[in-house]
Amino acid sequence: MKRIKCIFTSAVSSIVTKASDGLTRIVEETKELSPQQARRGLFLFLKSVLKIIVKIFNYINNHKHRNMLVGSAILVTLFLISWNTELMPESNEPLIFDEDGNFVAAPPAPPSLIFPLGTDLGARSMVNLVLVGVKYTLGAILGITLARLLIGTLLALVTTLFYPSFKRYFTAFFWPFRYIPQLLVGIILMLPVAASPTGYSAIVILEYQLIIMLLIGLPSVYYYILDMMDEIEQQPYVLSSKLMGGSKFHTLKKHVWPNVQSHLLLLTTQQILTILQLLTFLGIFSLYLGGPHPTALTDSPRLIYRTITNELAGMAGQNFWLIRRAPWMAYSPILIIAFIAIIVNWMKKGIEDYLAGVVPARNRANKADEQAVKMDTRLSRNFSLIGVVEQPETEYVSKKYVSDFIREKLRMVHGFLLRYKVYRFIDNLAIRASEHISEYPKPVFTALLTVSFVLWAGVFSYAEFFADEKTNKEEKSVGASTEPKEAKDLFSYSFTNTEHEPVKYKADLTYLDTEATLQGTLHVVTTNTTGSEQDKIFFHLYPNQFKEPIDGPEWEFVRGPSPSPGWIDILDIKVDNQNADFKVEGTILEIKMDNWTAKSTAELDIKFNFQLPSNYSNASYDYAAVWLGSFLPKQAVYDKNGWNLDPYSPIGTPFYSETAVYDVTIKAPAKYEILSNAEEANATTEVKGESKKYSAKIEGVRDFSIVLLDTQYYQTERFMSQNETLVNVWYRPSTDKQQTANRNAMGAGQSIDYFEEFFNSTLPYKELDIIRTGEGSPQMAYQGMIFTAGYNFSDNSYTSLSMTDGVIRQWLSGLVGSQGYKEPWVNESLVSYSLKTYMGEKGYMAKISTEDQLKQQDEIARIQKEGQYLSSPLSDFKNINDYIVMMNLHGYNMYAELDYLVKAGKVNKALKTYVNEYTNKNASGHDVIKIFEKAGHPQAKGYFQGWLKPEVKE
Repeated sequence: MKRIKCIFTSAVSSIVTKASDGLTRIVEETKELSPQQARRGLFLFLKSVLKIIVKIFNYINNHKHRNMLVGSAILVTLFLISWNTELMPESNEPLIFDEDGNFVAAPPAPPSLIFPLGTDLGARSMVNLVLVGVKYTLGAILGITLARLLIGTLLALVTTLFYPSFKRYFTAFFWPFRYIPQLLVGIILMLPVAASPTGYSAIVILEYQLIIMLLIGLPSVYYYILDMMDEIEQQPYVLSSKLMGGSKFHTLKKHVWPNVQSHLLLLTTQQILTILQLLTFLGIFSLYLGGPHPTALTDSPRLIYRTITNELAGMAGQNFWLIRRAPWMAYSPILIIAFIAIIVNWMKKGIEDYLAGVVPARNRANKADEQAVKMDTRLSRNFSLIGVVEQPETEYVSKKYVSDFIREKLRMVHGFLLRYKVYRFIDNLAIRASEHISEYPKPVFTALLTVSFVLWAGVFSYAEFFADEKTNKEEKSVGASTEPKEAKDLFSYSFTNTEHEPVKYKADLTYLDTEATLQGTLHVVTTNTTGSEQDKIFFHLYPNQFKEPIDGPEWEFVRGPSPSPGWIDILDIKVDNQNADFKVEGTILEIKMDNWTAKSTAELDIKFNFQLPSNYSNASYDYAAVWLGSFLPKQAVYDKNGWNLDPYSPIGTPFYSETAVYDVTIKAPAKYEILSNAEEANATTEVKGESKKYSAKIEGVRDFSIVLLDTQYYQTERFMSQNETLVNVWYRPSTDKQQTANRNAMGAGQSIDYFEEFFNSTLPYKELDIIRTGEGSPQMAYQGMIFTAGYNFSDNSYTSLSMTDGVIRQWLSGLVGSQGYKEPWVNESLVSYSLKTYMGEKGYMAKISTEDQLKQQDEIARIQKEGQYLSSPLSDFKNINDYIVMMNLHGYNMYAELDYLVKAGKVNKALKTYVNEYTNKNASGHDVIKIFEKAGHPQAKGYFQGWLKPEVKE
């Protein structure tokens, strides 16, 4: 240690000598300059120094781990100061005098100008003592933390990936430590050795204590890493990698380690706080690092036992008995311990913010408060490659309790009351008031407010409530059309409305940033192409799905870690300038029509407010962006099934629409960069003061999407395809990797080049914007724009394939539409076949062993026995994993085997015909089979019948 201190001292002295020589040379040179030149040179020098300081400050301020950098710098500085602080000698003199011989105090002296933190019994300054002890405390904490992380991570990796049979032994051995407090185990094991002098050397006792503290905290680290790895291994892309022949080392390097390492910093700060707390309590129980050190208190033979290292926790414990006589002796080390804990906790908070990155929109103005969402972003719902997930033998059946019934009824009452402006105003007022009244117990206060406001609002709505109940009993509820009118076999005939006329939407919107609210009007021009007179017209209000809390594991991906409700309030509707009756049930808006005869045109004006939800849906927001897709009221599709009123589903792509014309204007704060799926040539932007107005027009698309990106957080990477389609990838450099963003842009551009030839169809958009949205948002492809999640900008090697999936859907969901709720196989199996064909030609595919193929077939057989088929609607699938297996794996196998049977590239030929013939149209299963029959497979109907819904043998 002395040698190291000498090296540090010599290095510092060398730096100081060189700095002084440089300053001397500068002074000598400035003597020859005139005063004006000297002042000018000094000004330039100070300016350059200021620029460097500002540059360093901006780098630290914009760094993704800003708290970690600043906090580490503070702790390192404190450690270096402690490293170069020598311990003051102890004095047995009963009085303290200054250099002039004046009496100062008697030890222990209280805090004063001479002794800021007072002195101990030996007349030593407490400032000196705590500075000396800092290096031992920080050194012990960091050493134990790193040892725990290293051993715990290695054990979890080895027992999970290489020796899974050992996992149960480690789990059984570590299991009791989940429930036994670390402090209790530490006290029991250390008491025989470190409670009193035993003859062992201080080094032996210190090593024993460090080993004990390492072992008692190892189970928590092991279980943390183990649980994380178990969740990672259940992700579809990991399972797909294994099924495609990926080795264990490949799985570890490409999938497991990138996800685990992102949480090691967070785990490090957690362990530092845990060990600091453990040391403090051990000190209170007089279990000091290195054991007790007997010291004579005065010249009398009475001895006291103190920490031999003067580490902070031991000093706090040894002085605790003097807290009434000399409180500064106990509070001085406790103050430094608290300071270290605050710094580490601040670092921990910064890491949590980096991993979550969620700030409420109402706080964006001052950007002072941040909402931490504790979630592993790497484990979000990723782009799903083909994989098989093991299912439990018995299906979980949730229990029903009286409290659940009461809660459901209260939700119904709350949903009813939200229809009234008075109640919404009171509800918002109560929420804001509760944020400022923290002195009352929150549960009691919230309950009193809720009961009071419900009763108060109920007085005004009593009569209308029963009137509405009577009306509801007389009318039939609006439901989704699930059965066709002409036949029960959905893929035996075409139900596409060939008489479709594009609906024209003209929207005027205003986004209120602080409230996360979109106010607007929508003018709709629509033609009756149903073939008969209609007395009603229906619109989808997809955001209403999040008006009330949604239960179920499949909704967890959409809800996100910290959801807040969102809904569309329909304020007023006019049909042909006349007030119209309407009602909203769930996600369906029903409007009464008068004399809407066949081929006639109607004009509707809808005034609405959209309260954005905070979740991972297609229309939401976070601290850096607002993304809006499937958010405008959209006319339902009418076909041979009637009005398609299918609900929002967390599985697959439930949106079904016709091509339309959009003319949208939106006003928002000027800090946002506003983009839509309209090309730049058809969009204009005007900035006036703090407001920005964006207008865009686009034709021939199935939906309109728009994003508001805070330029402080976003940056773009670009790539030009061979056909001069510009790919713009918008990402967040503070949290995302630029290299991955560049790879995504390149992957999307190369995919466009490939599939323009593959489909024999040129992409009609000269721009494709790829927008990085929330951390775990499911990817959503709109024509000319792709919403993709934050996990696609990590180290995951499959991120560019997610972009390829979005590019394929520019053709197979955008140009060619389908009924994604009733016939998901029409679109999804073709997307899977196209993607895996691309993967095979680009070298992503690996050979699958016979064992894995049998496993896949057993899984498919199990799913079909449970009544889930390739032809099933979304409502029949029990979970997303079964859906992925059937659509991605079984659907691909269907086309792969057909390609093998008919040869000569007839499947690709049929795909080209399918895309070109049904561009800007919707296609049904019947249309797909018809195309393949024409392509050279006359028995196509029987072939598809056997795959879509086979006869399952028990």
